Amino acid sequence: MSFSKRFKELREKKGLSQEAIAEKLKIPRSSVTHYENSDDRVPRQKRLNEIADFFGVSVDYLIGRSDTEELTIKEEHFLQDIDKLSIEELKEKHVLTIDGKPATKEEIEATIAFIRSLRSLK
Repeated sequence: MSFSKRFKELREKKGLSQEAIAEKLKIPRSSVTHYENSDDRVPRQKRLNEIADFFGVSVDYLIGRSDTEELTIKEEHFLQDIDKLSIEELKEKHVLTIDGKPATKEEIEATIAFIRSLRSLK
């Protein structure tokens, strides 16, 4: 399934209009329309992460690479460990990669800061 179909399906499942989802994601309504009507338009990684977090699904599910809506057990454990472990402990316990390359300490810190800011909005 394409991102456009999956995005629309998730929006409708939550009972949200295009306008309502745009407001919640803090994006223009026109972006929502483009996302839903264009099979070749996929948001950038940062926005994909925000959308996946909003719907409580993995990015792989959102873009159609997986039919499993839920986060994997490894992903769940990582999210739980964010609040308990230091950056060094996270790097030791979890294999953290970005685009197939090991994540740097700075990238991990930025990712954790991003996740914490998202959590504070909920």
